[in-house]
Amino acid sequence: MTASTLTSWALLVWEELHARQLDADGTFSDVGLDPSRLRNTLARYSVNQMQQLWRLAHERAGDDFGIAAGDRWNPTTFHALGFAWLASSSLGEALYRLARYGKFVNDGVEYSLVSEQLKYRFTYSALAGDGATPSPPSVDAGIVAMLKMLRLLLGEACQPLEIHCPHPPNSAGILLERKACCPIIYGGQEVEFLFDRLDVEKSLSTGNAELSLAHEQILSQHLANLGQGSLAAKVELEITNRLPSGQIHEDEVASSLNISSRTLQRHLADEGTSFAKLLELKRRQLAEAYIANDALAMSEVAYLLGFSEQANFSRAFKRWFGVSPTQYRQNRSG
Repeated sequence: MTASTLTSWALLVWEELHARQLDADGTFSDVGLDPSRLRNTLARYSVNQMQQLWRLAHERAGDDFGIAAGDRWNPTTFHALGFAWLASSSLGEALYRLARYGKFVNDGVEYSLVSEQLKYRFTYSALAGDGATPSPPSVDAGIVAMLKMLRLLLGEACQPLEIHCPHPPNSAGILLERKACCPIIYGGQEVEFLFDRLDVEKSLSTGNAELSLAHEQILSQHLANLGQGSLAAKVELEITNRLPSGQIHEDEVASSLNISSRTLQRHLADEGTSFAKLLELKRRQLAEAYIANDALAMSEVAYLLGFSEQANFSRAFKRWFGVSPTQYRQNRSG
């Protein structure tokens, strides 16, 4: 399957070309991209053609083009993921969402969030074998967009400990370093952001679990509809829809997807997961969102998560978060 990205990301290129009084429509057409598709917020362009677009725009506009285009990022650029990011209760939660749902924006990129003692490392890179090597301007745009995302969440004073940029420094490097306000290490194969653990785990007063959940549901639906062969996304969506009924047996989910249980198990294993892991993950995510809603009684939360007994829910919740649901809610209120 050809890797693709949302046209809303390409819109940043069009806007910057237009602002420089360059022929934006013509530049898109020169690489085989239909600029009229920019009006459809769910349309997608192939990653290969997007990289051609970045390179051509760079030739026509100069080394600083990627930085300027990335600076045009706003939450709608990433559709529901942008708003889920802003509603996150911590930077760690936001980075986790980006790692989990980033394929909705660009399914040719692999994302990773790793804890390293007193630090966290967030990494993204093109999938091996995709054939679309990221161009310097597209890398710069991604780094600058990420910096905007971080500062919308944590404030303008936010800065990573360091950033790793895969391409060599160019004449726009000084601009990138001014934007970053932290050391930039050039070379390598991936873009990396290194963060202080305290910054990542600090609770944010702007977090809204209910809004985060609503946007995650939208993302799950769109990922399931992408048709990129990700069975896990389709299973996750089916689990979400079935949870309140309690009918979340593996064989029934497999049947709803018109495959056998054995086929479901095999394909999920190929994707590095399992039905049990997806069920556990979705219940944990939803539990945190539901507990944050004081209007829901514990018995209602247990029902919405598909538990037949409230005691079973309480045991699972304590395993996930280390405290009982009641204590967790009290801690949030405090």
